[in-house]
Amino acid sequence: MRRDLMYPIYPRSMSFVERFAVKVRHTIGFCPVCGQLAIMVFWGSNFRETGLCINCRSTCRQRQIAYILCKSLASWKNISISSLSSLRKYSELAIYNTEASGSLHRQLATMPCYVCSEYFGVRHSPGEMVKSVLHEDLANLSFPDNSFDVVLSSDVLEHVPLPYRAHQEVFRVLKPGGRHIFTVPFHLTGYPDEVLAELDGEKLELLKPPIYHQDPLSTKGILVYTIFSLEMLLKLHEIGFRTHMYLLYHPALGILGPNGIIFEGIKGD
Repeated sequence: MRRDLMYPIYPRSMSFVERFAVKVRHTIGFCPVCGQLAIMVFWGSNFRETGLCINCRSTCRQRQIAYILCKSLASWKNISISSLSSLRKYSELAIYNTEASGSLHRQLATMPCYVCSEYFGVRHSPGEMVKSVLHEDLANLSFPDNSFDVVLSSDVLEHVPLPYRAHQEVFRVLKPGGRHIFTVPFHLTGYPDEVLAELDGEKLELLKPPIYHQDPLSTKGILVYTIFSLEMLLKLHEIGFRTHMYLLYHPALGILGPNGIIFEGIKGD
């Protein structure tokens, strides 16, 4: 019966490949970020954040995003691509990445219509350059309507106090048919979102014990406001997205682990 159950998604036992990866700490596969056959090293129990490609330093989570991005563009634009490195020849694609570092950024940075940003705090204005990096607030983007074919956000929206306002802004700046490829912490057996913290004006209210994620811009880490669940899909539908939810497991691509959840939000034509 459980094999036919679509939701909730209960934890599964590790596969032989996953047990092997944790034991010997490496696997070999085709990397959908850099497009090379590579050794993926330093696998650990947190599969999403480990398994570094020795060529491009992508993690499993970044390869998941790259894989879905390539599949999404192939079906939408009728182009044949297997990695972000092969995507770079399609110079007309306008892609906005909500971070300005990491393996995805490095592969896409040479594309002429590529835009990236970071969030540097409330004292800065959207569209301002901070140390040669664009500052953007996802809940108040500076871009015009219908600017991008693709928006990428990798474990970003859980750190936004008003995540659905951010989703509305992403919807606004996407072109008709545009894709938002993203990851967020997601309760695989839950239904409502779990709100951990809220902002009342400038006052932070902790509703549950705080959770912090690593932040390349701060040694203190960054606070998690929301862990999402099925409620998110309903709210994205109300915004106007047709959202696909993928559970990935592709050992040949260096994509392992029981929680390879990736989302593809499509803006209606």
